[in-house]
Amino acid sequence: MALFSCGFVTNAPIWADGDLTLRVVEESTGEPTIARMELTRQLPVTTRRTSRPKTVAVAPRRSLSSGPGFVLDEFADLSLQDGAYEFKLTRGPESRVLRGTFDVQRGSEDEHQLALPRMVRMRPEGWTSGDCLLPRSPESLPMRMTAEDLHLATVIRDPDVAGRGTEKPIPRRKAGKLFGEGDSILTPEGWPTEPLWIDANVDCLAGLAFYRDLADSDWQPTASGEFASEELASLGWLAGLPADSSTRVAVENPFAWLLPIWLASEKIDGVFVLGDWLQLNESVTRVPEGRMLQPANRNDATQLGRDAEQIHWQLLESGFRLAPMAGSGDDPGNSPVGYNRLYVAGRSQASSFDSREEAVPVGTKEDWWDAAWEGCSFATNGPLMRTNLDGRLPGHVFEINPAEVGEGESVELTAEVILNVRDPVEYLEVIHNGRLHYSAKLDEFAKAGGRIPPLKIKESGWATVRVVTLHEDHYRAVISSPWYFEVGGQPRITARSVAFFKEWLGETEQRLAKLPPDQLNAFVPYVRAARKFWAERAALAGS
Repeated sequence: MALFSCGFVTNAPIWADGDLTLRVVEESTGEPTIARMELTRQLPVTTRRTSRPKTVAVAPRRSLSSGPGFVLDEFADLSLQDGAYEFKLTRGPESRVLRGTFDVQRGSEDEHQLALPRMVRMRPEGWTSGDCLLPRSPESLPMRMTAEDLHLATVIRDPDVAGRGTEKPIPRRKAGKLFGEGDSILTPEGWPTEPLWIDANVDCLAGLAFYRDLADSDWQPTASGEFASEELASLGWLAGLPADSSTRVAVENPFAWLLPIWLASEKIDGVFVLGDWLQLNESVTRVPEGRMLQPANRNDATQLGRDAEQIHWQLLESGFRLAPMAGSGDDPGNSPVGYNRLYVAGRSQASSFDSREEAVPVGTKEDWWDAAWEGCSFATNGPLMRTNLDGRLPGHVFEINPAEVGEGESVELTAEVILNVRDPVEYLEVIHNGRLHYSAKLDEFAKAGGRIPPLKIKESGWATVRVVTLHEDHYRAVISSPWYFEVGGQPRITARSVAFFKEWLGETEQRLAKLPPDQLNAFVPYVRAARKFWAERAALAGS
C-alpha cells in the first residue's frame, strides 16, 4: 500500500511491474480531478566519477505537455522501464504539492490512486484567478488551465491564424475549436472547470500590451509591420489611441528602454509586477533589450523580481496609479500557464451601516477585467493572501480632508492579512510610500495575534502588503495592489522618483542616438514630448 505525504518525498515506495495506472482525485471529495505531474526516472550510475544519479523526465505517450511535466487527466496508463521513479503532483497554488517515489519491476501491472490535498478555495472567498497574458500554443489551453486551477487566460493575438486554428486532439476528449467568432477561444463540451474564460484580444509590441476591444470602431491601429521597428509601432499605436478608447494598455516589460516615453503618453493603464522574468524551474538574471537597475548578479536569482518591484514603487512615487498585472508574459519559457497570476474580486459593502467591503466572486470575464483595472487584486507566483486596509479591499482610494491631518494629527488605518503558504516565508511586510512600515516573520506575526500596527496617514501616498518566500531560484512572493491616500485631492509625486525616470529617459536617448539618422528622426517627436512631460512632473514634485 502506498504512503503519500504533502510537500516531501515519502520513504515508502510503490512496487509495480512494468505497467502502472495512476489516478488522481481531490482528497476532500474523492472526485477525479485534473492536475500536472512531473515524473522523473533515475538512471543507473555508469561511471565512478559521480555518485549522484542522473534523472530524465518521463511522460505517457500522447500526453499533453504543460510546463515541466504533463497533464494528468484523471488517470494515466504508464508503460515504464524498470527502475526508481520520483513524482511531483500539483494543481496550482490552491492545492498542496504531493511528492512520492515508486519502483518499477518487469512483469506485472499495478494501479494506484493519488489523493491531492487542497489548501484553500479562493473563488468561494471572492477571489478569481487569471493569467493576464500568455503566448498561443497548440496544446489544449482549457486542459492546461484546469490542471493549474486557473479561471481566466488572455492569449496574444495572431491575426494571421485567428478563426482557423485548432488545438491538438486530446485523448478521450473532444477537442475544441481554438479560435471562434470574435477571436474568442471556445472550450470543449462538458468541461469540468467553472468558470473558464479565455480570450485572444491582446497585441504585444516591444513589451507593451494592448488589450483591444475588437468591437471598438474608433481605433483601428496601423499594422505593426508598417513601422521600422516594434518599438516605433508601440509609440505609434499609443499616439493614435483616442483618449476615450475602450482599449487598455499595460506595460508587459517594466525594464523596457521606452518605459519613460510610454508613461509620458498618459495612456498606460497597468504594469506587470510578475511576468516572464519569473519562470518555474528557471533562474533569469537579465532581460534582453531591457534596462537593468544594477549589474546582473548571477549569485542572486531573486534580483530581477526585486528590481521589478522597485520600478513599480518608483511609478507610484511619481504619481502613477497603474493596475498591477501578472501573467506568463510573451516569453514564459517552460513555465505552466498561470504560474504568475492575478487574483481579483468584486466589491460588496457589508451593510448600509458599515463601510467594510467584502470580496465577492466576479460573474463574467468583463467583470474580471473591470476589477483588475480597478486594482481590486493581488499578484502571486506562490503564496495566497486576503487582505484589507481599514476594511477596504486593495485599490481603494481614501479621500482625506486636510483638517483631519493638521499639525500633529494623523488618520490611523489598520491592515488585516490572511495567508496560505507552501514555501517557507522570509517575511510579511507593509510598505508605505516606498518605506518599510512593518516587517515580521510569520511566527512573529502569529505571536502578535495577527495584528499589524496601524498606518498613520499625514499626507497623500499609497501602501501595499507583500509576503516574500525563501525560494532561491527566483523571486517568489504575493503582492497586494496598492491602497491610495488623497489628502486634499493632491497626488503624491516625489522629486527623487521623477529624477529616476528622467535619468532613464536620458540613457534611452543615448541608446537611440546610435540609430541611423532616418530611424532616429522617427523617435524625435516622442522623445521631445517625454522631456516636456517629465519636466512638468518635476515642477509638481514635492521633496
